[in-house]
Amino acid sequence: MRLIRSERESEGAMEEAKVADAAKPRRRSRTARAQDRKLSMAFKEANSRYRKKDGSLRSGRTQADIARLAHRLRKRM
Repeated sequence: MRLIRSERESEGAMEEAKVADAAKPRRRSRTARAQDRKLSMAFKEANSRYRKKDGSLRSGRTQADIARLAHRLRKRM
């Protein structure tokens, strides 16, 4: 390997490495993917509990309530 002669060469090499890393997305871990699946199921359950048959929210409920319930349900799964 040859030595880097200037600071500019060093910076260019660093940027090239960043571009290579950005192009290839990292694979998520098995546990992270499992948690995503559980949260998805929990949101379906929470939406069914806090929404009416026509899809509108029940009186006194917000989307924040749905998200809170979904996260609580996911912890119990």
